[in-house]
Amino acid sequence: MLAPKINATSLVPTDFMTIYDDEDHLLNNAEIDAQVITGQDREHPIIEQCQFSKTTFTNNNFFRAELTDVIFKDCDLSNCQFEKSSWYRVQLINCKLVGTTFDQSFFKEVSFDGCNLNLANLNEMKLTSVTYTETKLTEINCMETSLKQTRLTDCDLNNADFTNTSLTKLDLRRCQFKALRVQPFDIRGCHVNAEQALYFANQFLELRID
Repeated sequence: MLAPKINATSLVPTDFMTIYDDEDHLLNNAEIDAQVITGQDREHPIIEQCQFSKTTFTNNNFFRAELTDVIFKDCDLSNCQFEKSSWYRVQLINCKLVGTTFDQSFFKEVSFDGCNLNLANLNEMKLTSVTYTETKLTEINCMETSLKQTRLTDCDLNNADFTNTSLTKLDLRRCQFKALRVQPFDIRGCHVNAEQALYFANQFLELRID
């Protein structure tokens, strides 16, 4: 995965709301620390080469947002709306994104490390080189999504819904789940451990293995 290209020495402490002072709603080379952004409804904000720390976004709608070379650390983006957004070289560390919606968005070179995406919506997305490490993904909706070069390591996928999403070449061996919503033909070529293989055999082949 390509890391965000940010020159930490060039970042300027900035109030996030100054993004709306710019005609194109552009925020760049900014350091946002310990701010609270609530109830914003903005279309096509552009965020480039920025770092967010300990910042809370609550119930915001950022439709068609463009993020390039951005780091979020210890942030809360729960219940935000990012439909039809484009994220490139974005890193999220120890962030909370419970119930956040990314439907019909495009992610490339994006990483989630130690995050909580429980109940998030990732439907009809195109993911390329996206990694999830030690991340909670329980009860996510990830239907009709393209998972190209997606990596999942030590993640909780319990009750995740991958209906009409191909898991071919996806490696689930270091992930945990008791139940997974997926169609039989979409797990062909998926790499699983022995316990997971028993689950799918019981689920789709109605086999009893004692």
